[in-house]
Amino acid sequence: MKRIFRILAVVMSVLMISAAVVGCNFRRPDDNGGTGGDNTPPKQDYTIDFNLPVGTTASISVIVPDNDTERKIMNALIAGFNEKYPNISVTMNFLTIDSYNATVSRQYEADVLADVVWCKSQNYYFLVSNGYALNLDLFTEQAEAAGKFNYEQDFNTEFRGMGLFGDVRYAVPRSIDSVLCFYNKEILSAAGVDMSVIQNGWTWDDMLTVCQKVRAYYDSKDQTTYFPLDSNLTWESVAYPVIKSLGGEVLNEEGEFALTEEASQKIVAFVQNLVTKGYIPTGSEQTSSFESGTGALLFQSTSIDNYQTRALLKDKFDVVSFPLINGEDSAIGMGFAGYALNSRLEGKQDKLNAAAAFLAYLMSFEGQQRVADEGGLTLPSIRNDLSTDNPDANWHKKYSSSFNVEAYTWGAEYKTREVFLDNTLAIFTSDIISAMNTYVGSYAVRDPNNAYKFFKEEVEYVFDSVVS
Repeated sequence: MKRIFRILAVVMSVLMISAAVVGCNFRRPDDNGGTGGDNTPPKQDYTIDFNLPVGTTASISVIVPDNDTERKIMNALIAGFNEKYPNISVTMNFLTIDSYNATVSRQYEADVLADVVWCKSQNYYFLVSNGYALNLDLFTEQAEAAGKFNYEQDFNTEFRGMGLFGDVRYAVPRSIDSVLCFYNKEILSAAGVDMSVIQNGWTWDDMLTVCQKVRAYYDSKDQTTYFPLDSNLTWESVAYPVIKSLGGEVLNEEGEFALTEEASQKIVAFVQNLVTKGYIPTGSEQTSSFESGTGALLFQSTSIDNYQTRALLKDKFDVVSFPLINGEDSAIGMGFAGYALNSRLEGKQDKLNAAAAFLAYLMSFEGQQRVADEGGLTLPSIRNDLSTDNPDANWHKKYSSSFNVEAYTWGAEYKTREVFLDNTLAIFTSDIISAMNTYVGSYAVRDPNNAYKFFKEEVEYVFDSVVS
């Protein structure tokens, strides 16, 4: 009963804060609106015409982060789309990542938010919980019925697992980012590492043997402030797989703190093993890094192109799958960037048709090839027919002969998003992620005796602070 009263108090406070601070139209789930226990808005009712004539005239807008990367990707999409529909005007609006929530809320309430809204793995929870994102289940159903794609056959497992809240789709990923391990071939060779160990599906113990060799190599050169592994433990795409692989969970189905002390002991010991053996630093003493060409290993999800274009790293590295921590129970982190549709498109038929056609183009073979070739998006395609088995897939064909591009798609059965976020209110998600990252990447590293206590207190504070 105490738990129920606290949730009600939190909800009332959230509503008041949202209205007062950002004019946010926050919607708490209820049992009759399709948002009850699963925290999702009701399914909207709309019909899309997916058989638009080539000469269709309409105007839509998209909002993306204000940087060169996103501009290039969107310009490629627009150019390709306009070859198909030359009379549909697509204009770009911009926002900064730091002001994402406030900008989207303000523009939505003023009914000036773009029709197509950029989002990534975490901030789409904000779109969903506030009712800003159109429920796309009808979009996929009607597009499939119109012959635009076969959802199960055309799109890979990673795509079908992202952009969801529970089992409902609210965003279309343009690509899936999976964590893998970059490694510096020159450093590993100099350290005498058996390179045959480094292959897709390698284990955490395999990686530790590599770290041991590199540690000895650094020590032999008196490079005591060099460390073998840039672990990125303070990144949720690494922190959560560590927790999950070792039998832990952050929140249960009731949205309550779920990590047990027993699981925490395993997690902390796991991290401390990296510390005590000198594989990762405890503070700011590290002077090596993969990006500077002085670090051996890096957990990251970026493209090969990102490092191959740097003089310090060109032709000196390769990639391999993220090491499996615990056999079949292992987890590999994944995320996405993509696009949602403004929920206000319901009832604006011309714009809805055009915006849906734009998403369908992004999902098409042609659209995926275009965004990789001209947009520079050299991360794995969402489509099965553009996998690593297709030598003409633009996202990898430039590097497939000299790099292990299969690492990006290996181990689909292990890949996971932060599914526990489905069990809480979107207003809490960023703070819970921050607490989790601090627990694995800071407390477990520097204060192992208090790591569990601090993590539990921080998560509970996230819930309680709204009513304090």
